[in-house]
Amino acid sequence: MDAVSLSSHVFQLATAALVYMGAAKLPGTEKVEVNLPLAKLTIDTLDMLKTKTEGNRTADETSLFDDVLYQLRLSYVKAESASPPASETPPADKPAS
Repeated sequence: MDAVSLSSHVFQLATAALVYMGAAKLPGTEKVEVNLPLAKLTIDTLDMLKTKTEGNRTADETSLFDDVLYQLRLSYVKAESASPPASETPPADKPAS
């Protein structure tokens, strides 16, 4: 296993955010599930890491944070607009009418 680096951690969190937005299958399954609150939390965590590591990153790491956060925020807005409002989501045990 490779050593953990800031860049690899950014990629891990970005991948998790994409899974939560339904852009990828859950690891080890064929299921795609959308969990926008977890996606937002993961994006916010990346933003917090960017803030907390200010002054301690290489130029490449800064560029990675900027690019990843930009792309994830765009994907989040698209996923959010494609999701029906919570009040319109039918209960899991009842089919939509």
